[in-house]
Amino acid sequence: MLDWSHLLEQYGYLAVAIGTFFEGETVLLLGAYAVQQHLLNFWLLIAAAMLGGFLGDQFYYQIGAKYGYDFVKKRPKLAEKFDNASQLIDRFPIITILFMRFAWGLRTLIPISFGIKKFPVKRYIAVNIIASFVWAFTVVSVGIQASRWLHKLWDYLLPQQHNILIVVAVIFCIIVIRLFFVLMTRHKSKEMDDSDG
Repeated sequence: MLDWSHLLEQYGYLAVAIGTFFEGETVLLLGAYAVQQHLLNFWLLIAAAMLGGFLGDQFYYQIGAKYGYDFVKKRPKLAEKFDNASQLIDRFPIITILFMRFAWGLRTLIPISFGIKKFPVKRYIAVNIIASFVWAFTVVSVGIQASRWLHKLWDYLLPQQHNILIVVAVIFCIIVIRLFFVLMTRHKSKEMDDSDG
């Protein structure tokens, strides 16, 4: 498995573009954290994520357009999901493009399905540019806000760590004692059953 945090530290925006081509949210959330830490620029991060996401979607579209339904049929898991994706595309093509990167479990199949269905490529590209921006902006904004909340929580908890450790230790002891009594009760109950038998 790739260590996106190390790649992000070493290669910055290039790592984001490559990561969003393949994986998406993981590297983008790490990028959002880097923005919050003033290591990356917000708008450059959005641009790199848009580029990677857009190129990934175009790549999968081309796979669908070139290899057609045979590509999906050879992969049973994809074939099952193809019907769901097809229904979305047939009913709401533009909305499906706009939100396909948020459709976990279908995100690679939806662009492939657009290619299989020979959806007009120029229209797909135009809407996908907007979709890539919406996705990148949303994920980065949420990631930055989550980073801020986590920092505030950490700042609050850090001075309280001694008290927190005491509470955790007490809870742990209660759980251990409770388990001990449950096991002892079961053991006694089993002994009584054995003696009755």
